[in-house]
Amino acid sequence: MTMAESVEIRPNALMWLLGSAKTLLFGTLFCMTPVTAVIVLGWLMRRMRWQAGAEIAARPGWVMGARGSGWLSRLLGGFAANVREGVLAAFSLFLATIPFGAIWLLSWWAGWENSFSKGYEQAWVGPVLGLTGVVVFCVTMIWLPMAIVHQAVVNKALALFEWRRVRSVVRHTRWNYLMFAVVSVILALPLFGQRSLVVFASDLIPGFDNMSLQQVSGIASTVTLLTAGYVFVSLVILRGWSARVYARAVGRALKGPDAPLWQGIALATPAVGGRSWRLTHWVRAVFLAIIWFGLVTQIFVGQFMNHDWHLWVTHPFTLLPWAG
Repeated sequence: MTMAESVEIRPNALMWLLGSAKTLLFGTLFCMTPVTAVIVLGWLMRRMRWQAGAEIAARPGWVMGARGSGWLSRLLGGFAANVREGVLAAFSLFLATIPFGAIWLLSWWAGWENSFSKGYEQAWVGPVLGLTGVVVFCVTMIWLPMAIVHQAVVNKALALFEWRRVRSVVRHTRWNYLMFAVVSVILALPLFGQRSLVVFASDLIPGFDNMSLQQVSGIASTVTLLTAGYVFVSLVILRGWSARVYARAVGRALKGPDAPLWQGIALATPAVGGRSWRLTHWVRAVFLAIIWFGLVTQIFVGQFMNHDWHLWVTHPFTLLPWAG
């Protein structure tokens, strides 16, 4: 490597580091509240579209728009796009996840909460509802990661529910989609630990029981900040991974019987593969449901340690990227 090449690379590396630090800062701070988490969701949607190879001018930013646009669009275009796509994605995800979330809320009320009122004659209602919600969750998670990428790529409201295309892309995934699910469940473990921290705080933090309210509040804020950073980094990894899985699956579908479904799709991914075998598709679906049961276990066990009701209906990996 010549001296000139070395000098040229260093500024590029420095700019990359500064850009990454800025992205981490914005992402972490925005993941700390449910309102600003919508902005992060929109940014992730635009980033998935870019990583899937869809037609997008440049890597999406937080505030500024693309070069060459009008001055107002250049100044705030990125922020406006993040808000717009975040709201649309949040609405779609809410519609997709509220069935099992609402069932779990009813299960919690009819089971654990009902037991405090001595309503033992209806004791069976809670477990039955809970198991029903588990089944709905596991089935939903077979297709939801690909569905949200699909909405990002086509950039259209409620595209998450374009069932024929979503089913096609899931059918044309390969075993790396199972590995994606496994890693997702593993990366969710620290979030399970964070939700359970309230129970073990006295054992983990010396002198916690004797701390003032202000000190406890400071610890809680620090934990929230660290959790927000972890949520953001995890989702950058997982959403990028799912975008690449989606792009490859669409490339395979374009070479098989499902090709008419994907005419006009704007992806720069080479079309490879072809027919999806029905047997392997169903085997993968069963394995996916089993894998996602691991996340259900974390949610249920964590709820017995932290009774906040909203934890039933929102998880950073399924709805809003919120560290709450």
